[in-house]
Amino acid sequence: MTAIAIWFNNEMSENPSLWVASDSRVSNNKNSTLIDDAAKVFALPVVCRFPGEDGFFSQIGYFHTYGYCFAGSTLLGQNTFLALMPLLSNLATVQPYIPQMADVADFILQYLGRAFDDYKVIACEHSGVEVALFGWCHVTQKQHIFHYYPVKDDNEYVLKCTDYTDLNEKSFVYLGEDRKDMTQKIQKAFNGDSEPGRPLSRIPRYIIEEHIQNSEYKTIGGNLQLAIADRFGFRPFSICKPRAIGKPEAYLSYLGYELHQDIKNVGDAIVNLPGMV
Repeated sequence: MTAIAIWFNNEMSENPSLWVASDSRVSNNKNSTLIDDAAKVFALPVVCRFPGEDGFFSQIGYFHTYGYCFAGSTLLGQNTFLALMPLLSNLATVQPYIPQMADVADFILQYLGRAFDDYKVIACEHSGVEVALFGWCHVTQKQHIFHYYPVKDDNEYVLKCTDYTDLNEKSFVYLGEDRKDMTQKIQKAFNGDSEPGRPLSRIPRYIIEEHIQNSEYKTIGGNLQLAIADRFGFRPFSICKPRAIGKPEAYLSYLGYELHQDIKNVGDAIVNLPGMV
């Protein structure tokens, strides 16, 4: 399964943001681990072009990246994301235009709904999926979290969407397993006090990380995925890990792999993910 938390962070009051933390484990239907380096949090680009002097849609009028994540069926979650990318990165209008995030979210709901309806016929009880779209809307000038989830309607499961906005320092949305337990733990932690190296503004990250490291949670594990979405777009982070606990030497890790040498350089360029301890 999965454990993902998205929450409002106001550490930089002039640029409030949404943070997301996730594990990276994929398990089978018997809760046995399949892989521990699964990507579940992605950057979803929305690109809208308008005609240039040559008459082709060659001018970019709008470009922005939102956060996109999923829990539940990996096949459905990843496949719908890969299908949405070329659609939403190839929008066109006759003049420069900024799509409202709610319109992007509604398009995603329509596509997800069709994909879910087809997949549930094949996978039945294993077709469950949750998805979230989150980030800054340049039209409303607000942060939004759109949460997609299945509900039973007339004895049949359909996908619904809730828009969370007007967020505050304790606002969060959880996707994944052990929902009641995890939600209570995050809420309780938000109602507590900051500790050295454990600020309240980042508390869901530490809750997720503790469950990744706890072997009692068989379907939550692997490595921590961490990213931030703000008015500049979506930015994934690498994790700074010590080579030995208590010693200063450290390295940057992405999905458990060290960003070094063969997976760091691209010609004369380097992978430049910012790191976070």
